[in-house]
Amino acid sequence: MTDGKIFAVLTGDLVGSSRFEIETKRDEVLSILKDSFKKVESSIIASHFAIYRGDSFQGVLSSPEEALKAALIIRTNLLSNPIEKNIRMDARIAIGLGKIEYLPEDKVGEGDGEAFRNSGMELDRMKKRERNLTIKTPWPDIDTELQTECALFNALSHRWTREQAEAILYQVQGYTQDEIAKKLNISQSAVFQRLRTGGSWAVQIFLERFKAVIQYKVKDL
Repeated sequence: MTDGKIFAVLTGDLVGSSRFEIETKRDEVLSILKDSFKKVESSIIASHFAIYRGDSFQGVLSSPEEALKAALIIRTNLLSNPIEKNIRMDARIAIGLGKIEYLPEDKVGEGDGEAFRNSGMELDRMKKRERNLTIKTPWPDIDTELQTECALFNALSHRWTREQAEAILYQVQGYTQDEIAKKLNISQSAVFQRLRTGGSWAVQIFLERFKAVIQYKVKDL
């Protein structure tokens, strides 16, 4: 179906979704999750994100080098919108890269292929560990590096406050510090402080390294 093209499948689930059993709360949570999907650039989506089993989701990207950025947008948007003061919203997301053999229109959950298998198996493994992001590719020579970077990123992101995650969300989307300040109605120095304490420089290096490595791997396919 895809003539050897490499796709990215993002499979995830909400962390601690049992805390949102009250119907009104669950509706609010799912609304925020759907809003997160809308922030992912539409031009790179091969199959739109869909929610299944109440708290799980999946989507397919035609530009695998943008998969990490999409995952960070979803997670930081959730972290930026706590339902209650003491309840932290977050998601586990497994990025699987590879070929796709079957991708029915608007039925992402019925898709099949290497990218789907890589993503699904990694999400199952994540549930046994304290990790919220993992990556599996067709190339073992880079998987070790990416898993190491994910482990360091997980340690960093677990410490983010709502304010830090919100600033990083805008930065990942390409906004300047001055633009972020206007959107949040705070000073540029306050934005700088949130980004600095949130380790945004490390996030940017991770994004750039992932994009470069994946682009290198797929350029000759």
